[in-house]
Amino acid sequence: MVSWRIPTVAATAALSAACFAYQPLQRLVPVPGTEVRATLATPISVPLGQITVQDVDRIEGLVYRADKDSVVISASWVYTRDGSRYAANGSALYFAHSALASLEVRRLSPARSGLAGLVTVGLVASMFAGVKQALGGGGGGTPPTDNN
Repeated sequence: MVSWRIPTVAATAALSAACFAYQPLQRLVPVPGTEVRATLATPISVPLGQITVQDVDRIEGLVYRADKDSVVISASWVYTRDGSRYAANGSALYFAHSALASLEVRRLSPARSGLAGLVTVGLVASMFAGVKQALGGGGGGTPPTDNN
């Protein structure tokens, strides 16, 4: 009997990985707990534990606190201008809105979700077709008759 766990886990992984994208924030003040990506107007230095990361221009994390003038982000990742990524481990970073070039929120992307769904369905269908063929259920011609 074929286990349904493997296709289910594969489909869930594919759909969850491809379904999200960053989109421009629709409200002036984001709700605490919202997952955001902040692009800075000017690169800054960010202290992370015992090191200081230079030329940080993008931060990803959760909104800790926000008002009409500023936002505090509990950072998960910081990115430098050259593309390096550093784990921020929840460091709280304060920004005035004037210091941000953009603030985007991570949301479900219907286009990516649909594409991931189609690809997943195609992969699962081809997997089952392959198993059927391997087990001899591919449907051959008509059986021979005895016409002597």
